[in-house]
Amino acid sequence: MKLTATWNTPTEGVTTVKFQMRRGKQYLFGALGLGAAGLAFLVFCTLMGRSANSTQAAGDTYAYSVASIPGILRIKNKSYILPAALWKNPNVPVCWEPGTPQGPEREWVKKAIEASWNSAKSKLRFYGFVDCAPTARGIRIGVRDVSSDDGPHVVDLGNKIDGVASGLVLNFTFKTWGTSCAANETEREKCIRSIAVHEFGHGAGFAHEQNRADTPGECTKPKQGPNGTLTLTPWDPKSVMNYCNPVYNNNGVLSQLDIDTVRDTQVYGPE
Repeated sequence: MKLTATWNTPTEGVTTVKFQMRRGKQYLFGALGLGAAGLAFLVFCTLMGRSANSTQAAGDTYAYSVASIPGILRIKNKSYILPAALWKNPNVPVCWEPGTPQGPEREWVKKAIEASWNSAKSKLRFYGFVDCAPTARGIRIGVRDVSSDDGPHVVDLGNKIDGVASGLVLNFTFKTWGTSCAANETEREKCIRSIAVHEFGHGAGFAHEQNRADTPGECTKPKQGPNGTLTLTPWDPKSVMNYCNPVYNNNGVLSQLDIDTVRDTQVYGPE
């Protein structure tokens, strides 16, 4: 582990800590007023916070301000979002474009979203899932399977697809794209559900996790789609938004960090 740390105490009495480290959990000690012993304990806690399961990118630098905090404070974990794309009204209507097949697939998508984003105990709610009126607002879902380079996607993030025809596109048949999803009915349903959770993450304003500047070298998936503008630590290998997650779309299950993020007051806040 490589650790470099500097401290200074501005006039308002807040100790600022800046450090670089390789792969480890980050801890801060409320060292204000404790002098050299408190600062030494900060270094000790940082060194002892190593984790073999951590995916913190090597060489990343973070700066934190810590006021009079007793004991040890664990840095909160977040994901990668575009704040400008967050819905001002977190109750987001959803509808199906004309021509969408009437079948169990619609219910699979609805149930997947209810079990993921709608169950994260945040203020965000996707609702409706009815046929689109000509002037319908919110997320309009188009369903198609026309070519191998036209997979499920959104045309932009979050509120930027408000009322856009087929602003979010899904695939139900997998005849030309993602053909492995058509191996059997169980696999097809699994793909439809997990892909929906991923695409609705974009619909909520989440960018791809691998687009982050601090993506570690072992993640070789290319950046894709719009970027976020708010990057908070650490990088999340289990996110449903991460193409480098070894579990495809995390099986449609939000990671703990996905949940923490959507519930954060900077995003949609707790319910």
